[in-house]
Amino acid sequence: MRMIRTVGLLTAALVALGCGGDDATAERSNDLTIEAGDLYYEPEELAASPGEVAFTLNNVGSTEHDLVIEEMGDEVVIDLLAGGESASGSISLDEGTYTLYCTVVGHREAGMEATLDVG
Repeated sequence: MRMIRTVGLLTAALVALGCGGDDATAERSNDLTIEAGDLYYEPEELAASPGEVAFTLNNVGSTEHDLVIEEMGDEVVIDLLAGGESASGSISLDEGTYTLYCTVVGHREAGMEATLDVG
């Protein structure tokens, strides 16, 4: 009897976890804020609807960072910011998946990029 109850509780817990939705899916917004730290963007996954997308980049790191969109011909959305600075920029985007990255030498290679799903 104890084994059946344990299996039942475990099954219920797994079902409950599955019903909550996909936590890995970013909340869709056309007003996005990204934290740029030393060699990271946070969050790493973002989602927006097609149209004008506004970005705010908060540089909490000690070195310069910027925000560029690869699939838009390496369009600079926010120019280089010194540590502690913040800036905003916007761009019109169609449906698709976009790679955001920092152009400072070595930063992208170290993992400083994020994915934006527009759909």
